[in-house]
Formats: sequence, C-alpha cells, structure tokens
Amino acid sequence: MPLNALPAEWMQTRASLQAYAQALTAFPRVAAPKDRRWSHVAMDPTATGFASASTPLADGTVLDSEIDLVGHVVVVSAGDDRLAFDLSEGPPPRQIGDAVMALTQKHGSDLDVDEDRFSNEATQTYDPAAASAFFEASNAFVAAVRRVNGALEGEIAGPHLWPHGFDIATEWFSERTVDYDGSAANAQIALGWYPVDDAYVYANPWPFMDEFADVALPAGAVWHREGWEGAKLDIPSDSGISSEDVIAVGAAVHTGTRGSLGT
Repeated sequence: MPLNALPAEWMQTRASLQAYAQALTAFPRVAAPKDRRWSHVAMDPTATGFASASTPLADGTVLDSEIDLVGHVVVVSAGDDRLAFDLSEGPPPRQIGDAVMALTQKHGSDLDVDEDRFSNEATQTYDPAAASAFFEASNAFVAAVRRVNGALEGEIAGPHLWPHGFDIATEWFSERTVDYDGSAANAQIALGWYPVDDAYVYANPWPFMDEFADVALPAGAVWHREGWEGAKLDIPSDSGISSEDVIAVGAAVHTGTRGSLGT
C-alpha cells in the first residue's frame, strides 16, 4: 500500500482538520480517564477517520466524537443525542466546541474546558478530495506502523493522531527510565508521519546518543540532528513512498538503537 504524496490543496484542509481535532480533544483532555502515555488527548484511527477518547458524563452516558473523512462530517454523540457538522461547509471550530459543551451540560457535566482550544470563529477551508487523499495515506502509514509494532516486544502506544502537531505516531517504551526535568521517563522510540508540504516519516530514539548517527539506514533516509534528532525519510512530492519504506526505517532504527535504550 503506497504512502502517497499529498496534493497542494492539502495544507489549508490540514489546518482546518487540526483545528477540529483540537476542539474535539479539549473535552477528553479534562474528563476522560487519564492515560500515562497521554493517549486520552490524542485521536485513534478508525475505519472512517479519527476518534477522540470516550469521555464519561455525569448522567452515565459517554461522549464520543469522530472526524469522519469518508462522509466528510464531524459526528459527536452522547446517549441518544447526536450532533453532525458538514465539513464541506467549513464550520468554525468555535461552533463545534460550543455545541459539544452544551451537549455535555445537557448530560450533567459542566466541564472546565480550555476554550482557547476552539476559540477560532472563522469559517474553515475544507477540500474533500484533499481530505480523502490524507485519509488514504494515513491508512497506509497506520498499516505499516502496525506491522512494525507486531515484531516488537514491550510496551507500545498508538498509533495515534496528535492534535498539537497533527502528526500520526506510535511509541515503543523501554523498561529503562532516565531523568527528564527531575522526573523519571521511559526511554523510547517514536515512529511517525508528519503530513506537511514537505512531508516525511521520522523515527526518533530517545534519549538520542551520538552513536546512533552511525547506524545504517535504508536508502533515502538520513539522520536528522538540527532541532530534533532522529531518522528522517522525506516523501517525494511527485511519487510518495511505499509501506515497505516506512517499515524499513522503523525496523532499522529499532534494530540499531533499542539495545542501547534498554529492554
């Protein structure tokens, strides 16, 4: 399955989808069961798009939301109530956030939500064709990541869509912990896809050691050391890459760095 390059029209649609993702995840951020790997603030791939974490409400119902990239609609539900927003109309994030807040209040939960996450009152740009191209590529990446994960032992989180950077990533966690700003954090390797103008796949072993830069990578991949440290595989705008390319980068980084990061 190819991970195709995204069309030029994608970037405006990407900004809209990111705004919607931030709006929808504002609610599970404060009320969903907390996950130590922060998956409650991310979105999970589904058969039709990406869904935020289920959020229990005071009356026993559950708030669920999805960005449906097949039907091109945002769907939010709680109990028998269902909200739907036509993405082709570019609904303002504020409209969606306010409607979800009213729905949670109807079901007894007056959540202390960070409204800055959906403060944008502007009509958004949404190109269904660009969104479909993104969804097709995301399916290819998610399938490749799951093949990489299937060969690993240990704790794995994801793949998730992270609203903050709007990248899709999975993380493998070592049992070894290191100090991070005074707290213990697990050494880890993230394998992700950053779908921007100059899209790329990354594989970040953390904490990064200088010796990692000597690990051989598949053709086309390089060790990136400026701003962030990890393997980087650019996705050509005229051709894309294959799922096997993603798997090769992930496997090379895991094989070459996991021993130094612990088990």
